[in-house]
Amino acid sequence: MYPTIARYASTRDLLASATAAAAQQQNRLRLIDAWRPAADLPADQMAFATVLAAHLPPPAGPAEALRTRLVWQCTLRTDPDAAGPADHRFQETARRILAATGIASEDASAACRWALLRVGDHEARLVAPLARPDGTIVDTGRDRSLALAVCQLAESRGTSIGRPHAAAAGTPGRRPGLLPAPSPVPAAAARSGRRP
Repeated sequence: MYPTIARYASTRDLLASATAAAAQQQNRLRLIDAWRPAADLPADQMAFATVLAAHLPPPAGPAEALRTRLVWQCTLRTDPDAAGPADHRFQETARRILAATGIASEDASAACRWALLRVGDHEARLVAPLARPDGTIVDTGRDRSLALAVCQLAESRGTSIGRPHAAAAGTPGRRPGLLPAPSPVPAAAARSGRRP
């Protein structure tokens, strides 16, 4: 799995982008996790965007909203050649990313609102307005490296929802798409000028 970070001026812009991506893949956007039970959230996209952005400070104007871009998104994509993972795999990784970046930690009172949207078989979008209930803004200066570290750690522990490990694929020490390492015997023979 590989994370990609983007920022938006508003939750409506972000949700419109996610909906367009789902439509392009001929899929329906699904809410699979959120800061509170998904069943309690409005189904209407405009109402959901308003609830999601409840703590965001009102921008001074459109130019200010475009400059600050306080709505955060981490797109999680998996290998399109592998089977699409179950929702709970995306949920586990998303919650770890939220904790690592400080967007939503164990303390719910200091956490930002967030939602995890399933776009298709191989993609989910973790979205969060970056304002906490007390009005402070989350510092996301290291969000890319932290999200990538979470995904790499999951892969090293064998819980990755992306590429299969080489051992599981039946080709020890080799990753798909790479040429096998040359045999040392022909290389040594080439240096000595003798045939093997």
